[in-house]
Amino acid sequence: MKKFTKSFISLVALTTCLQAAQDAKTLKSQRFSGPDKTPCPAVIAASPYGDVFVGVDMQGSLGKKINMGMIKRLRDKNNDGIADELTDYARVDNPRGIVSIGNQLIVLHCTQKDGKVYGQDISLFVDADNDGVADGPGKVLVKGIGNPKFIQSRGADHCTNNIRLGIDGWLYISIGDFGFVNAEGVDGNKLTFYGGGVARVRPDGTELEMFVHGTRNVYDVAIDPFMNVFSRENTNDGVGWWVRFNHYIQSAEYGYPCLYKNFIEDMIPALGMYGGGSGTGALYLQEPGWPKEYNNKPLMADWGRSTIFIHDVKTDGPTFTDIPSEFLKVSQVADLDVDASGRMYVAAWNGAGYKGNPNKGYVERYVPAGWKYKVFPDLTKASKTELLGFIDTASATARVYAQQEILARKDQSYINDLVQLAKSAKTLEARVAAVYTLAQLAQGSAFTELVKLSKIAELREHAVRLMGDRKPFNQKADVKLISSYLKDENPRVQVAAAVALGRIGKKLVGDDLISVATPPQRKAFAQAEVKAEVKSKVAKEVKEFASVKVTYKNNTVEIKGDISTYKSLVLIVDSLGSNGGDHAAWIEPTVILKNGQKIALTSVKWKKAKGGWGKTVVNKDCLGKELKNLKGETLKGIGTHASSMIEYKLPKGAKSFTAKGILSSGAQKSATVKFIVSSAAKKSLQKPTSSKDAKTECSAPNPSIILPHIARQALVQLNGYEAAIKALNSNDKIQQEAALNTMKFMHEVNVVDALIERLKSADPELKKKTYSVLMRLQQKDVDWDGSTWWSTRPNPAGPYFEPTPWAQSERIASVLKAYLASQASEDKEQILAELKKNRCVLDASAKVAEPKKPLKAGDIKLADSAIEDVIVYLTKNKGNAKRGQELIKTVGCIACHNTEFGMAVKGPDLSKLGNMSKAALAESIIRPGASIAQSWKTVTMADGTVHIGTVVKQSPKQIVLHNIAGIATKLDTKQVKKIEPGLNMMSLHLVDGLSLQQFTDLLEYIQSMDTKRKK
Repeated sequence: MKKFTKSFISLVALTTCLQAAQDAKTLKSQRFSGPDKTPCPAVIAASPYGDVFVGVDMQGSLGKKINMGMIKRLRDKNNDGIADELTDYARVDNPRGIVSIGNQLIVLHCTQKDGKVYGQDISLFVDADNDGVADGPGKVLVKGIGNPKFIQSRGADHCTNNIRLGIDGWLYISIGDFGFVNAEGVDGNKLTFYGGGVARVRPDGTELEMFVHGTRNVYDVAIDPFMNVFSRENTNDGVGWWVRFNHYIQSAEYGYPCLYKNFIEDMIPALGMYGGGSGTGALYLQEPGWPKEYNNKPLMADWGRSTIFIHDVKTDGPTFTDIPSEFLKVSQVADLDVDASGRMYVAAWNGAGYKGNPNKGYVERYVPAGWKYKVFPDLTKASKTELLGFIDTASATARVYAQQEILARKDQSYINDLVQLAKSAKTLEARVAAVYTLAQLAQGSAFTELVKLSKIAELREHAVRLMGDRKPFNQKADVKLISSYLKDENPRVQVAAAVALGRIGKKLVGDDLISVATPPQRKAFAQAEVKAEVKSKVAKEVKEFASVKVTYKNNTVEIKGDISTYKSLVLIVDSLGSNGGDHAAWIEPTVILKNGQKIALTSVKWKKAKGGWGKTVVNKDCLGKELKNLKGETLKGIGTHASSMIEYKLPKGAKSFTAKGILSSGAQKSATVKFIVSSAAKKSLQKPTSSKDAKTECSAPNPSIILPHIARQALVQLNGYEAAIKALNSNDKIQQEAALNTMKFMHEVNVVDALIERLKSADPELKKKTYSVLMRLQQKDVDWDGSTWWSTRPNPAGPYFEPTPWAQSERIASVLKAYLASQASEDKEQILAELKKNRCVLDASAKVAEPKKPLKAGDIKLADSAIEDVIVYLTKNKGNAKRGQELIKTVGCIACHNTEFGMAVKGPDLSKLGNMSKAALAESIIRPGASIAQSWKTVTMADGTVHIGTVVKQSPKQIVLHNIAGIATKLDTKQVKKIEPGLNMMSLHLVDGLSLQQFTDLLEYIQSMDTKRKK
C-alpha cells in the first residue's frame, strides 16, 4: 500500500495574498497601493465615492515614538484599480479608527504630552475644499478614551482600536483591555471602563456610553442593516489565545476574564471558538453585484491567520449560529471597507513588524468578476426624491450615507416621507433604515410615529429599541407599552424591550422584568456530550471504541477492543477542538487475528495518515525525534500530533486490537487529547475551523439565556432591588430564582438585609441558594483608577478580577461563618469549595499567606507568553551568543536548517540572518510563514502527491526541492498542480520550553553566525 504523503497545511500560515481557486473565478484583485504610498496600514475607510483613507502607523503596535502616524487619502481617478492621487490628509499618532462622513473625517488616534505618546482621543477633521488635506487641526469629540499608563509603558496593542458607524447613527468604539479612565465627550459626559468591551458615542461627540462588557481585545465590529453587531475577537482561556466569534447584544456581559471559566451561567456565550488567531478589521457586506456566497454576511479579518473569514450566520431565536469559512488570504490583514460602487479595499500589514517598516504593507482592491464601475452621485447635490431613493436601495453603504445627508439637512419635511418609506420600501433593510433615519431626524418628537410603527410586526423590534435608545429623549417613552412586548411572540422584540426598559430606568417596570429574568436550567456541558452526538448520527455506519481522554497529568491509557466486524482500522487522536492538539503516540499497536497471530502495526504500511502538523512516524515523534514518554523513556510505537488519523486496511481474520495511548515527549502541560479506535475516518477532525470543533460552554450559542440575562442587566441598571426583594419573598419558586439571579449583582444594603431576613423562613433549597448569593456579594470588584492592567494572561478565577471588601463584607462574613459552623462535617467540604470559588474572605484579621514571588520576566516560558510580550522583552534585554550556541543544539534547528556555509541546502539558511531584526526573526520562529520561511513550499502534483521542502531551483522544465535532510527531489514543472507556502514546523511548540531570556540568547547566536552582520 502506498503511504499517504499529503501534509496538513496550518490554517495560521501567513501567505502573500493567495486566493482560493473559486475566489479567482468570482473576484478580481488589484494592488491599489504599495508600501511606497501606504506602508504599515493599520486601518482603512472608504467614502461612498471611492476616496480611500488609510491610517499609516509607522510605530505598529509596540512602538512609542511620536509623529510617526499619518492619514493618507488615495484616489483612483481613472478607475483602473490603482491609486493615482495621494495626499497627506492629517498627521496623527497611531491612527486606529476612521469614519468618513461627507467632507468630515472622524479619527481615533493617540495623543501626545510632554513630547511623548500619551492617551487616545476621537477627533473630527474637515476638508471643506476637497483638496485631500484637512483644513486644520482636529476638533476633539471624545478625549481620554485610552489608558495613558499602558500605552506609554507597552505600546498600543491593547488600546482602544476602531470605530464603525451604524444605521442607528451611533459610532461603535472597540475597546481593548487597557480600558480608559474619565473619557469625556463634548457634552461633558464622562465614562470610566475597566477591561475590554464596546462603547458608543454620537458622531458629534455627545452621549458617550458603554454598549457591552467582557471582551478581551476586540479590534473592530461588523454591523448589519438590522443593528446586529458581530466581532471576531480573541480570549486567553489559559491554554492559548483562541478566537471567538460573538454577537454583541446591547448591555450584555461577555464574561472575560472573570466569568467565562467558573461563572458561565452569568454571561452570554460566544457563537463559536475557532483556535488561535488575532481578529482585526470587520465589515458586514451587503452590496449589489457581489456573489451571494459572500454577500449579506459579516466578513472578519484575522491578522494572525492572514485570512478574511466569512461567518455565515443563521437566526437562532434572539441570536445566531454561525459557520465560518475562508474568504480571502491576505498577508497579516488589518482592516477592510467597501464604497457605494461595490469596490472593496483591504489593508495588509504584510510583515511590517511590531514597530513598523517603511517597506512593508499594501492596500488591495477587490471587485466581483464582471463588475463595471458606476459613479456614485454627489449626495450633497441630490434631491429629496433621490436621497430617499438611496435609502430604498440594496446597498448598505448607500443607505448609511444617504441617511447622514438627510440628517445634515435637518429638514423636518422628510419625516412623513420616511414614515411612508418605512411601510412601503422594497426591502426590509430599507424599511428599517427609514425607521432609524426618522428617529434621528425627529429626535424627541419621534415617539408618536414609533408607537404606530411598533404595531407592524417586522418593524416592532426596531421601533421598541429606538424608544429607549437616546437617553436625552427616552423619558417620553411609554414604559408600559414597551413592557408588554416582553411577552411578544418574537424573541428579538422581547430582548429589545428589556434593553429599552433598562435604559429608560423607571422602577415601576421592575415586576415585569423579574417575570422574565429566570435563567434556564443549567445543563452539564462536556466535550464528551458533543462527541456522543456525532457518534449517534453515524452509529449505523461507524463503529468505535476506546474514546478516552488523556491529559498531561494522566498521560497513559490502555486500549483494547473487538475489531472483528471492521473492514478498515482508523486510529484517531482527537485534539478536542484545541486547533492543533499535541504530541501523542500509539505504543505497540497490535492487531490480533482469530488464529492468535499478532501483527505489529509498526511493521505495516498504513493506507493513509494525517496529523495536526509535523509527521506521523514509526518509532519517532512528530518532530522526527526518538519516541519517548513524558518520563523520558524510549518506546516503540507510532508518533503523531493531534488531531490525527491513521488508516489501515485490515487483513482477513482480524479479531482484536491492543495498544497504549500516551502523550509523548514535547507535549504541553495544558494538553488534553482523546484516543479513538474507529472503523471509519471522522470528517469532523479534518476541518478544525468547523463550528463544532472548539465548542465549550462559554462558546456554544444558548438562545434561552439571552432574555433572562438582558432582563437581569436591565434590573441592575435601573437599580430595581425592590422588585427583586418582592419576588424573593413570594412563594413562587420561579420568581425566587429570578430574584436571586438578579440580587447577586446588587451590592446594596437593602438587598443584603432582605437575603439575611429570608434565611429565617426559607425552605432548605431556597436557603442554600440564598447563602450562595451572599457568598457572591461578600466581595466586590475594586473601584478601578486606571493604574492596573490584567496583562495578556489574567487570572480567570472570577467572579471579580480584583476582589475587595465593601460596607457589608464583615456582616455577610459573620453570617457565612455561622452557616459553615452549623453544617455536618460531610457537608462542609462542598460549602468550603463554594466559598473558595467566590473568593470569600471570612476573617478579615486572618494573616494572609505570602504570595509566591512572581517569576522574573526572563524566566517566563515562551509557551506562556503572547508574541507581543516576547517582542517587548527582546526590546529591553540583550542576548548571550555563547549560551545561544548551546541552546540551538537542544531545540533541533540543525535538523531542518543550514547553520554553516557549504552545508547541503535543507530548510532556510540560519547563517544569513544577521541583519534581520530580532522582532522579525522571533516572529518567523513563533508564527508560521514569516519571512525566514518563504522558501519552504508545499508542491502538489497533478496525480495528487505532495512534496514539502526548500525550492533551490525553479525553471519552466524542472523544480528542485530539498527536504529537511537536504535530499533533492526533481519535479516536472508541467506536472505541478500548485505551489503553496509550506508548513513552518518550528512555529509550533519547538521553542515553547525556552524561557524568554533563553530565546533571546538563541536569537543572538543565530544572528552572530552571519559574517556579514552589521555591527
